[in-house]
Amino acid sequence: MNKKKTVHIISHTHWDREWYLPYEQHHYLLIEVMDQLLDTLEADPNFKSFHLDGQTIILDDYLQVRPERRDQIKKLIEAGRIEVGPWYILQDEFLTSSEANVRNLQYGMRDAKKWGGLSKIGYFPDSFGNIGQAPQILQQADIKAAAFGRGVKPTGFNNAVIDASAYESPYSEMKWQSPDGTEVTGILFANWYCNGNEIPTDEQKAKAY
Repeated sequence: MNKKKTVHIISHTHWDREWYLPYEQHHYLLIEVMDQLLDTLEADPNFKSFHLDGQTIILDDYLQVRPERRDQIKKLIEAGRIEVGPWYILQDEFLTSSEANVRNLQYGMRDAKKWGGLSKIGYFPDSFGNIGQAPQILQQADIKAAAFGRGVKPTGFNNAVIDASAYESPYSEMKWQSPDGTEVTGILFANWYCNGNEIPTDEQKAKAY
Protein backbone atom coordinates (compact mmCIF):
# COMPACT_ATOMS: atom_id res chain seq x y z
CA MET A 1 0.00 0.00 0.00
CA ASN A 2 1.41 3.37 -1.02
CA LYS A 3 1.66 5.93 1.75
CA LYS A 4 0.41 9.41 0.97
CA LYS A 5 3.16 12.01 1.01
CA THR A 6 2.92 15.74 1.55
CA VAL A 7 5.18 17.92 -0.58
CA HIS A 8 5.87 21.50 0.48
CA ILE A 9 6.80 23.82 -2.39
CA ILE A 10 8.48 27.05 -1.30
CA SER A 11 8.15 29.86 -3.82
CA HIS A 12 11.28 31.98 -3.87
CA THR A 13 13.88 33.76 -5.92
CA HIS A 14 17.65 33.60 -5.82
CA TRP A 15 18.81 37.14 -6.40
CA ASP A 16 22.35 38.24 -7.24
CA ARG A 17 22.61 42.03 -7.18
CA GLU A 18 25.50 41.83 -9.62
CA TRP A 19 26.86 38.67 -11.19
CA TYR A 20 26.67 37.83 -14.89
CA LEU A 21 25.16 41.24 -15.67
CA PRO A 22 26.03 44.75 -14.42
CA TYR A 23 24.20 45.95 -11.32
CA GLU A 24 21.94 48.27 -13.33
CA GLN A 25 20.59 45.43 -15.46
CA HIS A 26 19.97 43.24 -12.42
CA HIS A 27 18.23 46.20 -10.80
CA TYR A 28 15.93 46.61 -13.79
CA LEU A 29 15.02 42.91 -13.68
CA LEU A 30 14.43 43.10 -9.93
CA ILE A 31 11.76 45.75 -10.46
CA GLU A 32 9.94 43.43 -12.88
CA VAL A 33 10.14 40.50 -10.43
CA MET A 34 8.92 42.52 -7.46
CA ASP A 35 6.11 44.19 -9.42
CA GLN A 36 4.84 40.79 -10.51
CA LEU A 37 5.22 39.34 -7.00
CA LEU A 38 3.26 42.10 -5.29
CA ASP A 39 0.51 42.05 -7.91
CA THR A 40 0.22 38.26 -7.60
CA LEU A 41 0.07 38.29 -3.79
CA GLU A 42 -2.66 40.92 -3.86
CA ALA A 43 -4.72 39.23 -6.59
CA ASP A 44 -4.42 35.57 -5.54
CA PRO A 45 -5.08 34.65 -1.89
CA ASN A 46 -4.15 31.04 -2.69
CA PHE A 47 -0.57 32.15 -3.39
CA LYS A 48 0.32 32.01 0.27
CA SER A 49 3.88 33.25 0.61
CA PHE A 50 7.22 34.01 -1.02
CA HIS A 51 10.75 33.65 0.36
CA LEU A 52 12.83 36.67 -0.65
CA ASP A 53 16.21 34.92 -0.79
CA GLY A 54 17.29 35.51 2.81
CA GLN A 55 18.26 39.16 2.32
CA THR A 56 16.62 42.51 3.07
CA ILE A 57 18.65 44.75 0.74
CA ILE A 58 16.36 43.67 -2.11
CA LEU A 59 13.67 45.86 -0.53
CA ASP A 60 15.94 48.92 -0.48
CA ASP A 61 16.82 48.37 -4.15
CA TYR A 62 13.18 48.01 -5.13
CA LEU A 63 11.98 51.07 -3.22
CA GLN A 64 14.54 53.26 -4.98
CA VAL A 65 12.26 52.91 -8.01
CA ARG A 66 8.87 52.12 -6.39
CA PRO A 67 8.79 54.11 -3.11
CA GLU A 68 4.99 54.26 -3.26
CA ARG A 69 4.77 50.51 -2.57
CA ARG A 70 6.49 50.63 0.84
CA ASP A 71 3.29 50.30 2.90
CA GLN A 72 2.05 47.45 0.71
CA ILE A 73 5.30 45.54 1.20
CA LYS A 74 5.27 46.08 4.96
CA LYS A 75 1.72 44.74 5.28
CA LEU A 76 2.61 41.63 3.28
CA ILE A 77 5.69 41.01 5.43
CA GLU A 78 3.73 41.51 8.64
CA ALA A 79 1.14 39.02 7.36
CA GLY A 80 3.87 36.44 6.72
CA ARG A 81 3.33 36.43 2.97
CA ILE A 82 6.81 37.74 2.18
CA GLU A 83 9.65 36.17 4.18
CA VAL A 84 12.73 38.39 4.64
CA GLY A 85 16.11 38.07 6.34
CA PRO A 86 18.05 37.05 8.30
CA TRP A 87 20.89 38.57 6.22
CA TYR A 88 21.18 42.14 4.99
CA ILE A 89 22.86 41.06 1.77
CA LEU A 90 22.95 37.40 0.80
CA GLN A 91 25.87 35.84 2.61
CA ASP A 92 28.75 33.97 1.03
CA GLU A 93 30.35 33.17 4.35
CA PHE A 94 33.47 31.48 2.95
CA LEU A 95 34.58 34.56 0.98
CA THR A 96 34.14 37.26 3.62
CA SER A 97 35.80 38.16 6.93
CA SER A 98 34.66 36.92 10.32
CA GLU A 99 33.39 40.36 11.28
CA ALA A 100 31.53 40.76 7.99
CA ASN A 101 29.71 37.48 8.63
CA VAL A 102 28.49 38.61 12.02
CA ARG A 103 27.61 42.19 11.09
CA ASN A 104 25.73 41.10 7.98
CA LEU A 105 23.54 38.92 10.19
CA GLN A 106 23.09 41.63 12.82
CA TYR A 107 22.10 44.27 10.27
CA GLY A 108 19.79 41.89 8.42
CA MET A 109 17.95 40.75 11.53
CA ARG A 110 17.50 44.32 12.71
CA ASP A 111 16.28 45.38 9.27
CA ALA A 112 13.84 42.47 8.95
CA LYS A 113 12.33 43.21 12.36
CA LYS A 114 11.72 46.81 11.29
CA TRP A 115 9.73 45.44 8.36
CA GLY A 116 7.66 43.32 10.74
CA GLY A 117 9.00 39.84 10.04
CA LEU A 118 12.12 37.73 10.27
CA SER A 119 12.84 34.43 8.52
CA LYS A 120 14.88 32.54 11.12
CA ILE A 121 16.79 30.17 8.91
CA GLY A 122 20.47 30.34 8.10
CA TYR A 123 20.14 30.66 4.35
CA PHE A 124 23.16 29.85 2.14
CA PRO A 125 21.65 28.85 -1.23
CA ASP A 126 24.75 29.42 -3.35
CA SER A 127 27.74 29.94 -1.05
CA PHE A 128 31.02 28.77 -2.52
CA GLY A 129 31.89 26.72 0.55
CA ASN A 130 30.74 26.89 4.16
CA ILE A 131 32.61 27.85 7.33
CA GLY A 132 32.89 25.57 10.34
CA GLN A 133 31.62 28.18 12.79
CA ALA A 134 28.39 28.91 10.90
CA PRO A 135 26.27 26.79 13.33
CA GLN A 136 27.87 28.58 16.29
CA ILE A 137 27.08 32.01 14.82
CA LEU A 138 23.52 30.99 13.94
CA GLN A 139 22.81 29.54 17.38
CA GLN A 140 23.96 32.76 19.03
CA ALA A 141 21.38 34.54 16.86
CA ASP A 142 18.72 32.02 18.03
CA ILE A 143 18.58 30.39 14.58
CA LYS A 144 18.22 26.62 14.84
CA ALA A 145 18.33 25.50 11.20
CA ALA A 146 20.28 26.22 8.04
CA ALA A 147 19.66 25.50 4.36
CA PHE A 148 22.46 25.39 1.83
CA GLY A 149 23.14 24.40 -1.76
CA ARG A 150 26.87 23.71 -1.83
CA GLY A 151 29.62 22.33 0.37
CA VAL A 152 28.73 18.65 0.76
CA LYS A 153 28.75 17.14 -2.70
CA PRO A 154 31.58 17.94 -5.15
CA THR A 155 29.86 19.46 -8.16
CA GLY A 156 30.65 20.62 -11.66
CA PHE A 157 28.75 22.39 -14.43
CA ASN A 158 25.00 22.67 -13.82
CA ASN A 159 25.51 21.25 -10.31
CA ALA A 160 26.30 17.77 -11.61
CA VAL A 161 28.12 15.54 -9.12
CA ILE A 162 31.54 14.97 -10.61
CA ASP A 163 33.29 12.82 -8.01
CA ALA A 164 31.99 10.17 -5.60
CA SER A 165 34.46 11.15 -2.88
CA ALA A 166 34.38 10.56 0.85
CA TYR A 167 32.87 14.03 1.31
CA GLU A 168 29.72 13.24 -0.62
CA SER A 169 26.56 12.91 1.46
CA PRO A 170 23.61 10.73 0.42
CA TYR A 171 21.32 12.70 2.76
CA SER A 172 19.51 16.02 2.52
CA GLU A 173 19.10 16.42 6.29
CA MET A 174 21.98 16.35 8.73
CA LYS A 175 23.35 17.76 11.96
CA TRP A 176 25.76 20.56 11.06
CA GLN A 177 28.26 20.88 13.88
CA SER A 178 30.83 23.58 14.65
CA PRO A 179 34.25 22.73 16.11
CA ASP A 180 32.98 23.73 19.57
CA GLY A 181 30.13 21.19 19.32
CA THR A 182 27.35 23.67 18.55
CA GLU A 183 24.77 22.15 16.18
CA VAL A 184 21.98 23.29 13.89
CA THR A 185 19.77 21.22 11.65
CA GLY A 186 21.29 21.37 8.18
CA ILE A 187 19.24 20.95 5.03
CA LEU A 188 21.03 20.37 1.74
CA PHE A 189 19.00 21.37 -1.30
CA ALA A 190 18.50 18.18 -3.30
CA ASN A 191 19.50 19.10 -6.86
CA TRP A 192 20.15 22.68 -5.75
CA TYR A 193 17.87 25.60 -4.83
CA CYS A 194 16.01 25.48 -8.17
CA ASN A 195 14.79 21.89 -7.68
CA GLY A 196 11.15 23.00 -7.84
CA ASN A 197 11.65 23.48 -11.57
CA GLU A 198 11.69 19.69 -11.87
CA ILE A 199 8.02 19.41 -10.83
CA PRO A 200 5.71 19.36 -13.88
CA THR A 201 3.22 22.20 -14.14
CA ASP A 202 0.54 19.88 -15.53
CA GLU A 203 -1.58 18.69 -12.57
CA GLN A 204 -1.78 15.01 -13.58
CA LYS A 205 1.91 14.83 -14.41
CA ALA A 206 2.73 16.51 -11.12
CA LYS A 207 0.69 13.93 -9.19
CA ALA A 208 2.49 11.14 -11.00
CA TYR A 209 5.83 12.81 -10.26
